[in-house]
Amino acid sequence: MKAFLVASMALIASANAALAADLGPTMTGWPFEAPPAYPTTKMYDWSGFYVGLNGGGALGDIKWTSVPDATNGTANGNGGLFGGTAGYNLQTGERYVVGLEGDIDWSGISGTVSTAPPVAAGCSFGGSNNCEFKAPWLATARLRFGYSLDGLMPVAIMPYVTGGVAIARLNADIAGAPYGWEGQNTVGWTAGAGVEVAITGEWRAKVEYLYMDLNGFSCSTSCAFPGDGSAGPVSFNYTASVVRAGLNYRLWTQ
Repeated sequence: MKAFLVASMALIASANAALAADLGPTMTGWPFEAPPAYPTTKMYDWSGFYVGLNGGGALGDIKWTSVPDATNGTANGNGGLFGGTAGYNLQTGERYVVGLEGDIDWSGISGTVSTAPPVAAGCSFGGSNNCEFKAPWLATARLRFGYSLDGLMPVAIMPYVTGGVAIARLNADIAGAPYGWEGQNTVGWTAGAGVEVAITGEWRAKVEYLYMDLNGFSCSTSCAFPGDGSAGPVSFNYTASVVRAGLNYRLWTQ
């Protein structure tokens, strides 16, 4: 009897093996599973170091105060900007981007300040006390906080806010006088917003607005003011609205 059972089990096993061979490989899982409703695609990653060029312009106000007669006023200080940029982005989570960016620009910012009333007659520059104001360069070091709209827009776009330190060289001289330029490197602050777009490969473009307060300095005068015969400096403070466009290239990712 035992021999018969063993032979029967062996026969059944052989039959199952033959049937499986005829039917092909064994299939596992449900053969009619639906594909995902939305195919998964890899989002653009903003992380990495980058360098670039930027250019634009500044529209500013030169606020001045003449000492000791305490007259004051405001003049325009406008000009173009062009320079270089370097920075680093880190994309955290799915869409948030934190970055550090620095730039330094040649500046054509200039203006003329008329510190009325006129200086005393007999001054070597013919009774005029106009001061020529210039900012030959400026730089910023800023944090950036962005939000990636990749997947929500046809292209990878990141709007951002930014803020940090602004540094500039501010110069002034008395128009027509042989006294030369006086100047000082100043430190102020800047804040603004912008938007950056991935173009192709590692290339990205941006446009941004920055408000800058570059503080100021005092420029000495060499002629007496009318009335009291005293002499004193003219202090300047410069603020500007800056609009720039830039082109960046990512060197490597994190």
